[in-house]
Amino acid sequence: MVHLFGTAPARAGLAAALALVAVLAPGCKRGEEGKAKPDAAATARAKPSVRFAKAEARPLAQTLEISGSLAADETSEVAAQANGVVVTINVDTGARVKKGDPLVVLDARNAQLQSSAAGAAVSQARARLALQEGEHPGARKLDPDQVPEVRAARQARDLAKADADRVKQLYDQGAIPQATWDEARTRAETSAAQYEAAVNGVNATVAQLSSAQAQAGLASKALNDTTVRAPFDGAVAERRISVGEFANVGRVVAVVVKDNPLRLRIDVPEAELAGVELGKPVQVTVAAYPGRIFLGEIKRISASLKAASRTLPVEAEIDNSEGRLRPGLFAQGQLTLSGETRLSVLVPEGAVGTSGTSARVFIKAGDRVTEKLVKTGRKVDGMIEVLGPIAAGDEVAVDHVDELADGLEITALSEGSPPAKAGP
Repeated sequence: MVHLFGTAPARAGLAAALALVAVLAPGCKRGEEGKAKPDAAATARAKPSVRFAKAEARPLAQTLEISGSLAADETSEVAAQANGVVVTINVDTGARVKKGDPLVVLDARNAQLQSSAAGAAVSQARARLALQEGEHPGARKLDPDQVPEVRAARQARDLAKADADRVKQLYDQGAIPQATWDEARTRAETSAAQYEAAVNGVNATVAQLSSAQAQAGLASKALNDTTVRAPFDGAVAERRISVGEFANVGRVVAVVVKDNPLRLRIDVPEAELAGVELGKPVQVTVAAYPGRIFLGEIKRISASLKAASRTLPVEAEIDNSEGRLRPGLFAQGQLTLSGETRLSVLVPEGAVGTSGTSARVFIKAGDRVTEKLVKTGRKVDGMIEVLGPIAAGDEVAVDHVDELADGLEITALSEGSPPAKAGP
């Protein structure tokens, strides 16, 4: 006889399996039911609350789209003015410097010895002229008779002359022989010559003092030139020498750039020349700081156009007091022109976010937001000009702009509501 369900132990195992399925089946069903029904409270919390403000149309001066590379206001290849071995380097690439700061120091021992020798020659000449400390022979007309050497020669001359006059009287009276008179006369003539020589010596010493002072000045300059200093406030763009190298006169040791303000060279089309004036404001942006506007103004206008392009070279100075900009950055923006105004669309500054290197705003579309890519322009009273698919009256998001996405469902707050809090 054949048993359909096998032996008794097999039937027992089958029964246990069926019982386990009966126990697990309701749990699985409940799990599927729970998964199918989302948490309504969590869904509500995921919708961000956003305030909106209306875009406005305002009359603004006409602008010209501009672009170009920023350049340093000044660039100096700082060179050594003395020969010597480099013993100290005080700066490196990127260092900020002030005018007069030491960049590189050369071995100054030879210059110090030359300066000492020149100073000694000056002191010697001043001593011969009996000059007081700090007194210069050019400050007053030097009286040679005030020099001790000349004064002594003058006294000897006067004494010899007086003696010769007395001897001459006696000789004329026949009281003394010719030889005595000749001797007295010779002494008087010799003393007079010695006096003249002393006066000439003083004049020569004055000339020597001037020469010694010039040499001392050159020696002092040579000593000062062993320290190479920054020519103006700025930053070190390159360092071109190392400790131990020998620097000849004219050897470039560093390149220093003056980076505040920066120059922006602009080519203005011939048709727009009438609107370009000195002092007109310029606003630019750079890719390194998306959405950040840097201000400047026109400082220089060329005297002639470029014949090939029919454009006028113009230079603007861009404020870089914060030190964020670097020479060589590519900048683009607007130049304000003189003339009639035009209506421009402006939104609150907080409404502009970034997407990569582009600016964006979010417009209210029912209970969702729509992303619009724009170009930013001038800032006016907390508002910023936008160029793109935005019209006056559009409601733009002003809360958590960087957290929004195109098509995201939101909870709109009234315009006068306090700022929404981030997060659930």
